[in-house]
Amino acid sequence: MSSLRKPVPAIASAAALGDLLRQIFVGENIRLPPHTEPLLHLHAALPDQRPATCGAYVLTYVLPARGFTELEGQPLGAEDYMAHLARVTITAREDPATYRFPVDVSADPSQQGTSPEGVARAVAIASGGRLATIPVPGRDASGRPQLDTHRWDGLLEVLAPRFLEGAIDVVFNYDTDQLLAARDEAYNAQTLGRADASAVIPRDRWGVGHFAAMATLWRRPSGERWVVLLNSFKERAFAGVEPQPAELMRRAVVRDDGRGGGVLLLLPTDDARRLIQELEAIGLVVRMWTNDSPAPRDWRWSPGR
Repeated sequence: MSSLRKPVPAIASAAALGDLLRQIFVGENIRLPPHTEPLLHLHAALPDQRPATCGAYVLTYVLPARGFTELEGQPLGAEDYMAHLARVTITAREDPATYRFPVDVSADPSQQGTSPEGVARAVAIASGGRLATIPVPGRDASGRPQLDTHRWDGLLEVLAPRFLEGAIDVVFNYDTDQLLAARDEAYNAQTLGRADASAVIPRDRWGVGHFAAMATLWRRPSGERWVVLLNSFKERAFAGVEPQPAELMRRAVVRDDGRGGGVLLLLPTDDARRLIQELEAIGLVVRMWTNDSPAPRDWRWSPGR
């Protein structure tokens, strides 16, 4: 097993992430966006997420890294406050009294968790309307895959320069079992660096839907795109820093577990209309999806929100 696999210290800076990626993907050109430093500093300091809060958890480091640190005196890095803003439904096994703000509770696993619309609600409210969310669903309204390989490549071509310039954040809502198993013995530095990593590392068997933010993306020498996720569980991958093939992420957001998935793009509200137009020009339909977690009853997404 690689010394980079277990144990690994927190990846709390752009320099630490750069060092890790250079050791795994030797000689590859991997750029980091300018807001990587605060993003990783905040992510590394967080404990693991609470049950059902993954979408809200992502915002506790993404929004403060963009300078949105509090709302009405409440810190936006507080998971229970962000869960309240995102209208998270927690599990009945949790005591709602451990949350300082109101949240819904359900004993039904299909009625727990964070909805993508709830994430968009929290972004809009926490930023005072200065940030908007653009949802790109994995499947179209009829249930057919919208993000096929062609449209997925087109989406990443549009997003990559903006992301690497620091103009947007990217959050995936996905089926974990489509990705490489980030806790498997084979998920290590030597194997990830191989050209055939996707073939020799098994797929995950976590069995959950999840949210995670993207830390960077690049093309490997073979032309294959890869992304780096920031996971809310630090025992996964390298202290929660999780390289994955972009093609597997495409399959993960399309999902085949009966629930919806997709990509949430967070950006300044004034820039949203132009990006929507560019996405529509490559054949993508921008609309909110449902992952079966209850959506907010008091808020609906629309373009520019």
